[in-house]
Amino acid sequence: MSIDLLFGKADISKIASFEQSKDFPRHRWYYFKEGFSPLLVDAAIQKNSIQKNDLIIDIFSGSGTVPLVSSTANIDSIGFEVNPFMTFVAKTKLINAKSSTFKFYFDSLMNGIKNEEISDLENYSTFCNNKKNEKWLFNRSVLRGFEGGWKATKEIPYKIAMLYRLALVSAAMMNSNAVKDGKCLRYKKDWKELSYSKESFIGDFKETCNLISEDLDNTHIAKVATILRGDVRKKLHEMKDKKFKLCVTSPPYLNSFDYSDIYRPELFLCKYVTNNDNLGKLRLETLRSHMQINWEPPEKSKYGYIYKNCFDEIIKRKELLWNNKIPVMIQAYFEDIEKLLIELRKKAEKKAQLWIIVSTSAYAGVEIPVDLIIADIGTIAGWDLNGINTIRNMRNSTQNAQKYSNGTEAVKRLRESLIIFKKR
Repeated sequence: MSIDLLFGKADISKIASFEQSKDFPRHRWYYFKEGFSPLLVDAAIQKNSIQKNDLIIDIFSGSGTVPLVSSTANIDSIGFEVNPFMTFVAKTKLINAKSSTFKFYFDSLMNGIKNEEISDLENYSTFCNNKKNEKWLFNRSVLRGFEGGWKATKEIPYKIAMLYRLALVSAAMMNSNAVKDGKCLRYKKDWKELSYSKESFIGDFKETCNLISEDLDNTHIAKVATILRGDVRKKLHEMKDKKFKLCVTSPPYLNSFDYSDIYRPELFLCKYVTNNDNLGKLRLETLRSHMQINWEPPEKSKYGYIYKNCFDEIIKRKELLWNNKIPVMIQAYFEDIEKLLIELRKKAEKKAQLWIIVSTSAYAGVEIPVDLIIADIGTIAGWDLNGINTIRNMRNSTQNAQKYSNGTEAVKRLRESLIIFKKR
C-alpha cells in the first residue's frame, strides 16, 4: 500500500512525529520527543475499519499515544511499556476528572512548592550543584520546589495527585539546565545565565496545570486502556483473553540510544529508581538496541540475505567501529525483533495488521536497512508484507565525520519508514 493512498496529501513527516502532539488535548501534557503523532493512529484505525469491540495494541507504548487515541474513540487497547515513568505518563493521560476537583487542590500544591523540601538528589550524581560538579541538571531552588510539591501530592486523592505529579515533573524538565538531544542530555547554551529558579518553575507548573484543567473539561476518555509495565518480550505472553486486530508501534531504533538513560532525570525525580543498580535492572528489561549493559548474548545470526550482506560488511570494518560491541548489538536487536514478530502473530486476529515505524542505521560507513531486514524477518515469521513506506529522510549523527580513517565515506542520510504487515 503506497504512502499516498494511506495519508493523501498530508505531510507524512509530521504524521510520524510527536511535534504536532503539542497541540492535541491530553497528548500535550508531557512532551515525548520519540513519539509519533495521534494522526498516524487515526489513519491506521480508519484504514482497518476498527470497531469498538476490536483490540488495538502498542508493544512499545512510550507516553501512550496509541492507548489514548484508542480510548478516546471508545476502542479497547493495551499498551506495553518498560519504562515506569512513561507508564505513569500514559496512565495519567487517561484519567477522567472534573476540572473543579483538580483546581480545588491547587493551593495545597502551591503551598508545598513555596515551602520547599530538601531533595535526596541534591548530593547525588550531577542532579544539583553540590560544589563537586562543574555542571548540574537542576538549580537547588527548582529541585526543592519540585520536592515540596511532590510531598503535597501525598495528601490528596490519588488520581488528582497523578495529574499534579505530571505537571510537577513537566515543569521541572522545562527548568532543567539540560535538554534531550538524540542519545544524550545536552546542556543548554549559556545554561548558567538562564538562572532557573523556584519562580520560573512555578510559572511553568501553573501553565501546565491550566492545560490539564482545560483538557479535563473538553475531553472524556470513553474506554480506559490497559497499560502494562514490564519487558514486552515477557509480558506479551500474558495477553490471552483477546486477540488484536491492529498493532501500531515503534520499537527503539537500532541507534545505540539508551532511552532509560535519556529519561534518567524523570526516573529519579519520580522515585522510580533511586540508584544506578535500579537503573541497571531496568536496562536489562529493554530491547537490546544499545550497549550500556551486559546483555545475554544472542544465539541466532540468520535473518535473510540483506542482513547477511550488511553484517558481513560491518565485520570487515570492525576496526572502524567506535565500540566493538556493535556487531553483537545488531545481532541481538534483530533476534529480539524476530521473537516479537513471532509472538505477535500468535496474538493477532485473522487479517490483523501490524504497523511499525523504524529507522535505518549506519556504522563504520555501512548502512543497516532496518526496514528491509524487518520485512524479511516478518515474512519468514508468517506475516504478509503490505508495504514499506518512506516517511522522511534524516541526517545521520556521524555526518560530520566526512570520511573514516581508511577513506570510507560516512552515510549522511538515514530514512524513517512505516512497515505494514498483514496476518496471512
